[in-house]
Amino acid sequence: MAQRNERYRGLFLHTKDTARGDRILTFLCNEGLLSLFMFGGPKNSLRSAALPFVLADIEVYRDSRRDFIKLTGANVLEVFDGIRKSFFHMQSASAASEFLIRTSAFGGEYQQALLMITLLLRELAGLDESETRLVLSAFFWDALYPLGLIPDLLRCERCGRLFSEKNSLPGGLLVGESSFLCRSCAEEYGQIRYSTSVMLPFDDKILTCLHSIPKQSYGQAVLLLKSIPSSPDIIKIIESLAEAAAEGPLQSLRILDQTFYRTQI
Repeated sequence: MAQRNERYRGLFLHTKDTARGDRILTFLCNEGLLSLFMFGGPKNSLRSAALPFVLADIEVYRDSRRDFIKLTGANVLEVFDGIRKSFFHMQSASAASEFLIRTSAFGGEYQQALLMITLLLRELAGLDESETRLVLSAFFWDALYPLGLIPDLLRCERCGRLFSEKNSLPGGLLVGESSFLCRSCAEEYGQIRYSTSVMLPFDDKILTCLHSIPKQSYGQAVLLLKSIPSSPDIIKIIESLAEAAAEGPLQSLRILDQTFYRTQI
């Protein structure tokens, strides 16, 4: 049959309203990333449910001949009200959502992606505004594992030298890439091929922290990052790796940066 009704449980990640008032929705569920259409403009009774960061059971109408999926029903399960209390909460949630969409939910790991962002939103809702960037970094770092993009934390990716060897640190990460380099390789790249402005430094304390993050809940990871003076450097490293995985800048992160700098003036 060309047309059929289907049911899914998942999370609305993103919405876009058209000039006609219809809405295009990105919905993450265990079965995949779905692109849905909702018609009827402001009068549609589903409009209040079909919003970003709403967990819901939905019903859709699929016309496979026209490659078309229409949202026909939604039962809201969870709304994560706490993330709507500040710009930084919402923008951090948006950055996680943008990352999922750009990486096709960790390259098709839909069930794991849904679980991780649901846990993130629950944790984010209870955090202070100043902690939102920390939990987002923990999410990004964990997300690099299913993508297979975690850098080698034991040895230089260029020469193979162990970071535990004397004088191998501080090392450097090339912005836009995923290679951790020892001190001598980082210095050589900085002098010959790259400007020092695109090299992010790391030391043994940063490596230890990165090793520890996946072993902890998001809440515990926030406490860990808060306890480390070099947490701003860790955040820069993780976000650089996340944008490399997304194959380009994450707009939500750039907006966060611009807002943060304005608040410091």
